Amino acid sequence: MGNELITRRVHTDSGALTLLIINYVMALSSLLIINRAYLSIVRIILVTGLAALNFISLVRVHLSLVSKGGLFSYLLFLVNILPYAVLLTHPGPWLLIPIIPLVLFILEIVRGRGRSVIANASGTALIASSFIAWYVLMGGALIMSIIAISLMWVIYHSFNALYVEGKMPFRSEVKPWYSSVLWLVALPPLAYLMYTMVNPLFLFVLAEPTARALVAVRERKLSTSNLRARVRRIGVGLLIESLALAVLILVLLYIIS
Repeated sequence: MGNELITRRVHTDSGALTLLIINYVMALSSLLIINRAYLSIVRIILVTGLAALNFISLVRVHLSLVSKGGLFSYLLFLVNILPYAVLLTHPGPWLLIPIIPLVLFILEIVRGRGRSVIANASGTALIASSFIAWYVLMGGALIMSIIAISLMWVIYHSFNALYVEGKMPFRSEVKPWYSSVLWLVALPPLAYLMYTMVNPLFLFVLAEPTARALVAVRERKLSTSNLRARVRRIGVGLLIESLALAVLILVLLYIIS
């Protein structure tokens, strides 16, 4: 239990918060690349405030929910997600990108399984979905390329989260290769979307996670020896890869725009 608490704190405090920052930069940068001539400063300021609220309260909300903090925990969570209800004014299948992980996360919390594999993976996916949410709230046009990129981004971070869970020695119910199954099953439709809905150049963004998924097929769980340091190394490595992927996405988006 001690190792699990250490792992959750490392993952939540560093990984989730850094992903929020990357998402904000990606959303604003994508808006600048696509809209160019038109930017709503008011919208950007409001979304920046919302992002700051999420950033400041994320750790408290997460730890409060998983420890069954009661009514206050749910109210705090509601304060964080309520502003996103305005996204319902932009109806369409794209809404499934944030809604599916949100529903999965809430169901696990209600069942008292806030530290489960599903809760952690769906929570990470929910954070990753803030990219398209902030992009839309900033006034970005819902073009197919952004929707496809956002879907890939969410699946990519679900893959990362499941990989981390699979490496944990106390997670007997999941193995590292489970993450490989998730990514490799999603790969054909993602490749199709990247090729047809975005640009053939975007097939390059699938290369690194695909290579890592193939390697993970043969990986085993971490040993309990010096677990905290091992988990930190994995977390730092994944954050660097996530940042590199974000930069590649923005560069390619600029090239094709």
